[in-house]
Amino acid sequence: MIPGLEGVELLPEPEDPRMLSTIDPGATGYPAEAYGMDPEMDPQAWKGAEAINPVRLRNRLPWGGWILVCFIIVGIITYSSLVDYIEEFLPESEWAYEESGIRDLNEAGFSGKGVRVCIVDTGIDVTHPDLVNTNLVGFKDFVHDTQGNPHDNDVTKSHGTMMAGIIVANGSFIGAAPNIELIVAAALGSDGSSGSEVSVSEAIDWCWIEMGAEIISLSLGGKTDLVSTYGGSTESSVKDALDNGVFVVAAAGNHGGAGQDYPDVTIPANVDGVISVGAAHRNNTVWQLSSAGSPTNSSGGIREWPNQKPEVIAPGVGIYSTFVSERTGATWSISDGTSDATVYVTASLALILERYQGNPALMPTHQGDRSPINLVKSALAESCEPGTFQNQGEHHLRYGYGSLNAKDWSDAVGVRISNA
Repeated sequence: MIPGLEGVELLPEPEDPRMLSTIDPGATGYPAEAYGMDPEMDPQAWKGAEAINPVRLRNRLPWGGWILVCFIIVGIITYSSLVDYIEEFLPESEWAYEESGIRDLNEAGFSGKGVRVCIVDTGIDVTHPDLVNTNLVGFKDFVHDTQGNPHDNDVTKSHGTMMAGIIVANGSFIGAAPNIELIVAAALGSDGSSGSEVSVSEAIDWCWIEMGAEIISLSLGGKTDLVSTYGGSTESSVKDALDNGVFVVAAAGNHGGAGQDYPDVTIPANVDGVISVGAAHRNNTVWQLSSAGSPTNSSGGIREWPNQKPEVIAPGVGIYSTFVSERTGATWSISDGTSDATVYVTASLALILERYQGNPALMPTHQGDRSPINLVKSALAESCEPGTFQNQGEHHLRYGYGSLNAKDWSDAVGVRISNA
């Protein structure tokens, strides 16, 4: 307290608030005329001239405040490490299985049993607690040319392990098709994207020629295409698989959005017959980085229904899945991208093949017979949930034919089989 000013209040002057007048709240007031002022003056002239409480010169931050500040500073410094340890608070993505119609098929009794699916990625870490019971029937590392114990080449992001978990996890959460016969080809390197075109094409060939895969899942669509080239060996291997009745599902790529100079979905998602998959948010709006397709193919020909690119968008933002961190021991993480979306479509197709297992309409009669693939793709285009600006079955260069509905897709396949 300023000596001599006890019991008074400070009032800012209306013309210059920086000047303060001392006011004795107990003193008798004087009329305005005593100050030479008009009693009828505009009251707005004194607007804001409110009394100020006596000034406290010693205003310290309480101890609780200092403790809070310390916690905030420590939190900022250790944030990156803390993230790995709060996995139990990560948002689950059960919504992706429910909104895509996958859980409807699961509840009807379908789990992918008897269907062989090959994932071409960075590998798989089967020591993860949710993957230890995976029915892994084949593994080969095409980067290091080994066929030893299953492992994930991507020790930083566990890309292959995350993709596998979306399909076959069976523990803290249940994957989309946990009972498939899983084959894993590790054809990508330690960063989850690099690799040679030879390793990818050899992996694709191995999946169906040696391992008998019915579906090949290619979550290869990174921001840039470092592996495949137009007319290269990857594209050739994909076409061979399609001509032998093998379904191929591939990521559209993560190079969409304004300012991106990419004319089409990535290779091999651009190949006719492949199901090219874009990524969607929970509200079925397309993810901003999901690649757009082109009206024409690599040869300049006009793409026709149901092979326009991409064909479908599926959940691909904020996806929770299996993860292995050698640094922290974390076992869960979340990711965004068309890679995740691809696996949801792959799993949905596995459930459909289980449902109609052995049906002649889904079996090619000779090499080059793509009628089963065309049947399934036509059913997909008819069953997708279109955006608010689309008609049913109408194509959009970013939304495809719409968002995935596995149950409706499965039913549409059944209708086409009965009409075949």
